[in-house]
Amino acid sequence: MAKEQEEGGGFGWGFFLGGLIGLAAGAYLAAGPGRDQVDSLRTRTIELTGSGDLGGKARAYADRARTAVKDPEHPVGRAVRDGVAAARRRRQELETRSAGVTDLTGNGTPEA
Repeated sequence: MAKEQEEGGGFGWGFFLGGLIGLAAGAYLAAGPGRDQVDSLRTRTIELTGSGDLGGKARAYADRARTAVKDPEHPVGRAVRDGVAAARRRRQELETRSAGVTDLTGNGTPEA
């Protein structure tokens, strides 16, 4: 029984020592090349957002998309109209089909 108590402490110390080694390795790696990558990424992000008016470009693209959808001759506008018409037809089919189905549960029928 004394031997079982001695072996139980080994796991705890191993876990503690492994945690310390992991902490030291993480601190070493974070201070090294990772720091340079973060600085490089920050610089590149500032360059990209600083060049040009991204909000204006986004608005211009949104306006072009709205124009394409509203234009009856544009392929995108035709595709949207065809999709809406197909969805309406399918909805009518499903509503017609569901009107003929009886409610076997009694949940949909009003009480008399």
